[in-house]
Amino acid sequence: MMVIYSVGNIDAYSASSSSIGHRRQQQAGFSMVELMVAVALGIILSWAILDVTLNSSRVSREVELTSEMVENGRYLTKLLNSELQLAGFFGRLEEYSSGATAQPDECTDLASADLIDGMTFPLWGDDDVSAGTTTCNGDVLLTGSDILLIRRADTTAVNSAAGLTSAQHYLQETVTSFELETGGSGSFALTEKDGSGGTKVANIREYHQDIYYVDDENVFKRLSLINGAYSPEPLVEGVDDFQVVYGIDRSGDGIPNADGGNAAFVELPASAAEWENVVSVKVFLLLSSTSNAPGLSDSKTYAYADKSGITFSDSKKRRLFSTVSRLTNVSIKRAGV
Repeated sequence: MMVIYSVGNIDAYSASSSSIGHRRQQQAGFSMVELMVAVALGIILSWAILDVTLNSSRVSREVELTSEMVENGRYLTKLLNSELQLAGFFGRLEEYSSGATAQPDECTDLASADLIDGMTFPLWGDDDVSAGTTTCNGDVLLTGSDILLIRRADTTAVNSAAGLTSAQHYLQETVTSFELETGGSGSFALTEKDGSGGTKVANIREYHQDIYYVDDENVFKRLSLINGAYSPEPLVEGVDDFQVVYGIDRSGDGIPNADGGNAAFVELPASAAEWENVVSVKVFLLLSSTSNAPGLSDSKTYAYADKSGITFSDSKKRRLFSTVSRLTNVSIKRAGV
């Protein structure tokens, strides 16, 4: 029996076979070259993603360290500015000089008579301390930094001697007279008119004598005279330097001014008279981050106060903060306002 195939069926069969073969070739997989290209692209993308992630982490860490440093700097400048503006605040007392011709020792002269002499000088300080210098509580100071002492009375007052702390120093004042004694030794008997024809106990305020400094671990601290002895208080870490410049009123008008060869602003007053005439203070604080910033190199050169060419070879973030404070209570009295 003879079988006859049509040409059309043969063509259809051939086309179908060709299509199946083509699909098999497509499903055969990737060549070695294609795989290597894919792997290379994957590695490049992975490195790109890793680099972006690391950069993001590094930037985030730098922002965190910068924010911490800026916050610390603003806190310290605001604190010191506020305290300096209150230096020499002794209530309504108009004449607080005892006639002392020398600063009492800030560490050992803590009797009431010594503190009264200290009222003559609302400020005291030391400039560029040498290596190994210690402060009143034995802390070793940061070499080359300054010290600042501020004397003042508290801004809040009571009108009764009841409840005063025995060893704490208090200042009772009127416009023309005062008593500075401990709560357990003072009489605090000063009175003033109460506005209705009678009398009342004059204002009694805690007496403050605070020393600000940086220790050799770069911690900015305050020593406060509490109950007859100094008590330390750490304030901020990461302080690389603390410098103070004093403005001296040489003409009695309440503002810093030069006089002949004597400059208006000095690194350290040269005499008791100059200390008594300080009416303004410039403060410089060089702060650094408390940790290293990844990949950062501090290449800056710093210049401030009497210092220049200050450099560091580490990877910490740094910023220089400064403020100028007027000793309002001192300058107003000197200007006769």
